[in-house]
Amino acid sequence: MTDTRREPRMDALANAGAAAVVQLPYPGEPFGIAYPLPVPDFGCVYLWADGKGYTGRAKELVLERELAHSRYQRSLGFIQHYQRKGVPLADAQARLHTAKPQADMESVHLMQSLRESLLAGEDAALAVARFRLERIGWREAFLWGVALTKPAAPVSSLHPPFNQLSLSMAQQPPEAWESLVQQAQQERLLVRGESLINAQTIQQAMEQPAPVLDSLMSHLREALTLYRGRIRYWEIISDLPHSLHPLAHERKALLSLVGTLCEAASAVDFGIVRLLGVSYSLHARCAAFDLLNYLVENGVPFEGVHLHLDWRDFDLLDLDWVVEHYGDLGKPLHVTLHPPPANPDEAEGFFWHAPANAAIQAEWLRCTLTLAMSKPFIVGAQVALDAVADSTIQHLQEQRRVWKSCPTP
Repeated sequence: MTDTRREPRMDALANAGAAAVVQLPYPGEPFGIAYPLPVPDFGCVYLWADGKGYTGRAKELVLERELAHSRYQRSLGFIQHYQRKGVPLADAQARLHTAKPQADMESVHLMQSLRESLLAGEDAALAVARFRLERIGWREAFLWGVALTKPAAPVSSLHPPFNQLSLSMAQQPPEAWESLVQQAQQERLLVRGESLINAQTIQQAMEQPAPVLDSLMSHLREALTLYRGRIRYWEIISDLPHSLHPLAHERKALLSLVGTLCEAASAVDFGIVRLLGVSYSLHARCAAFDLLNYLVENGVPFEGVHLHLDWRDFDLLDLDWVVEHYGDLGKPLHVTLHPPPANPDEAEGFFWHAPANAAIQAEWLRCTLTLAMSKPFIVGAQVALDAVADSTIQHLQEQRRVWKSCPTP
């Protein structure tokens, strides 16, 4: 169950299995439903019904019907909105025209309607992204990043297509990255330090005789001092708010702790860009928009959000919607994309358009990078090196080359 902004609220459907009909307690306020309903010839990812029209009098909600009607209306609204802005969407509109669900449709026809609405919405989202890119041209400063967990990979093998390296400060001690940072400087690549403070760091600090905050501040200062002037982007805290739960649950306490750590980081190296790391996931049932909004409203000093997005949580239209939603925070976004695995055995029953494989992985990344590059508030997007196939990296390199060769308006 979600709120009306697609943020997870509770585990109500966690054990619903493959049932098409489940009973839910009415929460007394507007809500939405998200569920990984398998749709033939489309996929099995989390689909969202926005909750419009639900009432406390309803005894049952039929997932197929609610998802079909909600997705049709949202795809229609998206298409009409951008047609008024001059985006040519005739093909997507024609496809959606065949998808209009009827009140008395049987299950098989509802699923056909849902499939066509999903495909029309994805077509429209990509068409809007391409329309924007044709206007703004190649974004030279867009960061094509790769996240590393160990310093074994030579930089020369990563560039191109990547122009930014993200180094995990949790899985390796900060000094282990010295050689790679030097190589990145020689190749003129941007470097980002990730997971400077996370759940593991906090647990280690809690086991020390010194006060926890003192241990965290010492760890922060040591890493930032070591790479002062060489690493521009730092994810000060990752996996908010869950990583800080051992220390603080209430918002005011979180506000104070996050503010203290961000201020300490700037005091060590005033030239850095401070990021806060969060995940949005219906699959993992985590979201952090309300906390981030609270931090922004109360003036916590940070310059950007590092947002993790998992392929299982979206079709492309909903991914576009969520990114725009987090863009409303007014902070630049740095996105980490978690694509379909190259090995279908790792997909846990989820799939997008076809069973997971290297080709699907590359295609999903092509589509999501198109969406990301079309949004000026997204600074860059990255993938984890150990999560993508070699062939996917080759596809990304070709994609970047093709985009870069397009004429700038």
